[in-house]
Amino acid sequence: MSQNPLLVLFELFVMVLTISLHDATQAWAANRLGDPTARMLGRITMNPVKHFSVWGMVISPLLSIFIFPSLVPYGWGQPVPMTYRNFPKKSGEYLAVLSGPVAQFAAAVVALIVLVVLKHTVAAANATLDIVTALALRVPVPVDVAALPGIFPLLLLLYLCIMTNLFLCVFNMLPLPFLDGGRILVHFLPHNAARAFEQYSLYFMIGFFLVGGFLVDIVFGPLLAIFTALLGRL
Repeated sequence: MSQNPLLVLFELFVMVLTISLHDATQAWAANRLGDPTARMLGRITMNPVKHFSVWGMVISPLLSIFIFPSLVPYGWGQPVPMTYRNFPKKSGEYLAVLSGPVAQFAAAVVALIVLVVLKHTVAAANATLDIVTALALRVPVPVDVAALPGIFPLLLLLYLCIMTNLFLCVFNMLPLPFLDGGRILVHFLPHNAARAFEQYSLYFMIGFFLVGGFLVDIVFGPLLAIFTALLGRL
């Protein structure tokens, strides 16, 4: 895949915002559901510094861009701390965890709506959307930067917002111990199965690096195709 420096910067910028949205939403939801732990640590914020992880926001994204090329950079923030006993209801913790991926999916929907509105209200936007999607999807296309309209960076950011939020939503919902999907799954497993699930988390992590990208693409690819089709037809 070609590595356009400007596109890489845009991807990393959107990824950091998406991770911050995910973590801030989980912290806010946990507080609303009875656990103030994350709020007291200042995690209800879009400030990326509060969610920063060297592995999740630097090493993993760079690896997924330059070493193991991925359509969208892999990334995550510091785990949002939750104290299970603070939740009045047993469902509190997994609902708070679920709120992160839900917020990412909602952000993708909002970005799609804004793009559709711009498509019908700004002539230059409608004429440039094909270039936007091609560039974001790494499809080779001759682009004269000087001829692009001023709205082009905004359109690219919005489409990358759709891609990144959908990708990380699916990624976070994988049923692995260190991801949201695993944190939710453990609440529904019998006690012994839950202990085994957490005990062998290292092996699950190794398995993820072997087949995780394939598992994400099974859902992410069709989901992105639906959003792109809606953008073209609405």
